[in-house]
Amino acid sequence: MKAIQGTIMSFAVAMSGLMCLAQDTKIPFKQIQQEAQFSARATVPPNEAAIGHGNGMLSESSSYAGSVRLPPAAKAPRTLSSGFFLAHGLHLGLAVLDVELTQHCIANHHCAEGNPLMPSSHAGQLGINFALVGYGAFVSYKLKKQDRKLWVLSPTVGIAAHTVGVASGIAHR
Repeated sequence: MKAIQGTIMSFAVAMSGLMCLAQDTKIPFKQIQQEAQFSARATVPPNEAAIGHGNGMLSESSSYAGSVRLPPAAKAPRTLSSGFFLAHGLHLGLAVLDVELTQHCIANHHCAEGNPLMPSSHAGQLGINFALVGYGAFVSYKLKKQDRKLWVLSPTVGIAAHTVGVASGIAHR
């Protein structure tokens, strides 16, 4: 098992070294300038590119800069609100409390871990719980950013599950 881990680690280090070498490649400034000009022309249609100062006629000779009118931006919903932090903070706090009470109960030989998929070690339980809370927060963030009400599902389920675990830990204390 250790030989496989060493091979994977050396492969990862070698790949990161190759990526660093690729980042140091020099690109001529003229090539960057040409690509930037092409990109600017490609994003602005010629009939909307510039408006001349005369009778509202289109002018091909005026510059592209400053002549494109953007529609007013709609106000984005606030994703990282106090409710978001409260829900996920409570989920994280209950997860840690659940692990600590479970470890205390296991150490005193009063109970055993109820989840057969959960490791029995302290670090293993914390690692699994941090990963689950982090993934739940990521999914909730993406859903809330899309202004969907389903973002509340992940922290609510986590809070409910860990509340049962904390209550069980307190009962078997």
